Amino acid sequence: MQAAPAPSIVESGEVLVYLAVLRTMPARIFGLRFSLFYAFLMIGTGMQLPFFPLWLHAKGLSVAEIALVIAGMTASRIVAVPLAAFIADTYRNRRTMIIFCGIASFFGYFLLAWANGFWFILGASLLVSLCFAPVFPLSESFSVDGSAVHGLDYGRLRLWASISFLVGNLGAGALLLYLPIASLIYLIIMAQGISALMAFLLPPDPERDNPVHDSVRPASLARAFKLLVAGNFVMFIAAVSLGQASHAMLYAFGPVHWDRLGYDKFTIGSLWAISIMAEVTLFSFSNYIVRKFGPIALIITGISGGVLRWLVMAQDFGLAVTVVMQGLHAISFAMVHLGTMHYILQTVPRGLRNSAQGLYAAFSGGIVMSSAMWLSGLLYGELLGKTYLVMAVISLVALSLALALKRISPTTLVMVDT
Repeated sequence: MQAAPAPSIVESGEVLVYLAVLRTMPARIFGLRFSLFYAFLMIGTGMQLPFFPLWLHAKGLSVAEIALVIAGMTASRIVAVPLAAFIADTYRNRRTMIIFCGIASFFGYFLLAWANGFWFILGASLLVSLCFAPVFPLSESFSVDGSAVHGLDYGRLRLWASISFLVGNLGAGALLLYLPIASLIYLIIMAQGISALMAFLLPPDPERDNPVHDSVRPASLARAFKLLVAGNFVMFIAAVSLGQASHAMLYAFGPVHWDRLGYDKFTIGSLWAISIMAEVTLFSFSNYIVRKFGPIALIITGISGGVLRWLVMAQDFGLAVTVVMQGLHAISFAMVHLGTMHYILQTVPRGLRNSAQGLYAAFSGGIVMSSAMWLSGLLYGELLGKTYLVMAVISLVALSLALALKRISPTTLVMVDT
């Protein structure tokens, strides 16, 4: 007789957990509180990403020193995110960890504001990054699990983070037309302070505050290691990390290349806004899309969209085509992101989901993305827009891994729960 398939989340005893939590907090309250938190979470990041190098330059750092500071902050994710995620899994309390990291990063930015000289600035920047890096991955894990518990659409919560990033980006750009670049750090401090305060509005963590959470095995180093070396999990991490890293040329040199093509600053800013609004639109329908296609199909479709996007952007077909390609951000980024979050939810045991999220964030955002940005920097000076062809190749490698994952991926990673 053929063995029965591994039980899904809905078929397992976890339904009892979900129903118990549903009785303790109405879904609309959970959704409102998490949406408010997301709505302020990324404002500071939206300010920092495009303008922090300019602030470092104004502090007297050389190009090489600025590159080292940025690279160090990116690399710090490799340590900070998995460590914080493992602690959150061990104590089953993401909410407290998010609040702690948010407050610590707020005070870290105060230290950075007072820093002078390369070594002081480098140390303060690393401290800030170590503190803040875990906040978003833990928030993602928290919101995905909570949305499943309360029957909410995760994407409709997540879209507020995208909007907050856009507000920070455009808001800082407008303010810095009238304020000196030295004021950027104080704008970031205010944004991070508000974000830290909003973290106190986060609802109770269903991993901790349900009446039968003791039935979920806590995290351990042995179980986390089994997760790390599981063949299908390794293939999943490699596929989605490379799929997202194919955006490195766009993130690092997209504005530079558009400026070279003669687009004015307003047009360049509008192109960024188009990509954010495209992903927000897709997130608005995420539950329907995930139910319709499933996580792996979303990952495959998203990466395929990336291949098309980079092949087209390697040529100069004019502004109208560029606008359409920015609209494809909903596919190349947002679909892969949705597939990633729901794959972790559906395949990783409850006690290891934060660790899985941390491993993904560290590998994708810390190692693979920084390496792809470094590669883009090496190539752009010679290849200019043709560097997007290299991003297309990275997407093709990611696509081959995602297709292989579809063939071997089980319903759940049962092996890591033994």
